[in-house]
Amino acid sequence: MKRYLKNFKFSQSFITFCIYECLRKKWKRTDTSYFFAEYILKFKVCDEDLHTIAKKCKAIACDKESRSKFDSLIQRISLDMYNDIINHNIALTPIKYEKRIDKSNHKEREIGISSIKQQVFDYIAVNTCKEMFLAKIGFYQCASLKGRGQLFGKRAIESWLRKDKSGTKYAYKCDIKKFYPSINHDNIKRLLSRDIKNKDVLYLLFTLIDTYDKGLCIGSYLSQYLANYYLSYAYHYILENSYTIRNHKDGTHSRENHITHILFYMDDVVMFSSNKKYLKRAVDDLKKYLKEFLLLEIKPDDRLFKVDGDRIDMMGFIITRDYTIIRKRIFKRICKIIRKVRKNKGHLTFRQAKSLISYNGWIKYTNSYNFKQKYNINKIMHNAKKVVSDYEKSNIYRKTA
Repeated sequence: MKRYLKNFKFSQSFITFCIYECLRKKWKRTDTSYFFAEYILKFKVCDEDLHTIAKKCKAIACDKESRSKFDSLIQRISLDMYNDIINHNIALTPIKYEKRIDKSNHKEREIGISSIKQQVFDYIAVNTCKEMFLAKIGFYQCASLKGRGQLFGKRAIESWLRKDKSGTKYAYKCDIKKFYPSINHDNIKRLLSRDIKNKDVLYLLFTLIDTYDKGLCIGSYLSQYLANYYLSYAYHYILENSYTIRNHKDGTHSRENHITHILFYMDDVVMFSSNKKYLKRAVDDLKKYLKEFLLLEIKPDDRLFKVDGDRIDMMGFIITRDYTIIRKRIFKRICKIIRKVRKNKGHLTFRQAKSLISYNGWIKYTNSYNFKQKYNINKIMHNAKKVVSDYEKSNIYRKTA
């Protein structure tokens, strides 16, 4: 069994890189200003109070050209964080949790809000383990990974359904019950210890995992990689160990895999097979492995069905052998915005424009020709992009004026 990161050593320059990567889109945030202010007080750079220092940091951070003033401070922060890791002395403030409604499916989710310091450690952990994560995570595990999002998964399923009809006669679709909160800390630590041979890296990972109240933290940069890594064991198990050995009359043997294709969209799973009996065996193998090895359960609304005459509802798309359309719930939200725009004779607010642009991918990559023609979607999208562009330009002008 291959073990990773045997010879990896943390360095100040590596941690400095991770700090800049973490802050790339967070410079203007208030918690970033307090992150700098706390370190300024720690290093006794000035004698002012925390809030006054944070206000000054915010003013500097909001001006892109003046951010270089933080360079020397970031060097000192990176050295401090380096020492925390090497001396196994990381101290983090507790994560705050908020319950929010997920707009895509109206489910209530508990979102973790961690400090900027912890977010930097998340980036350090992910960049350190990225080679291991990408080696372990399956090719068709397509969520929260660059280049492997909804479009990647949609195209994979379309290709299987339309080019391999014999291998996709039957499908099985399921979700894992409360996936993030259900991941057992001791279990994921055991798997990480099995794959990583580096005390400092394991200390960093275990420290971050221990900050989560239960399971993994929704909203954490590290958690999305750990979640994919954890489920990669189930992905590879089904591909490699769910099969039947057939004995032939001539004394030879052959292996027949129970499934032809499998795709995970985080905790959303779809499997295909040419044989209903084999697919049932694969489902039993998956449920048993999840329950006994990963300590997870599948939701009771899972279903096994014949693909012809049915459809795959996944990643916001409805995919069939002949066409792909937008999920009904998402389509209704798009129509709601368009009705408001038409009612206002084409006038778009900034918020409406941003919403429409965010939905453009669903319209663009589905069979929505008639819908686009009827409501002149191309023109509306063009206007939406112009509204957003003009708004951003006016903001830049106001800041420079």
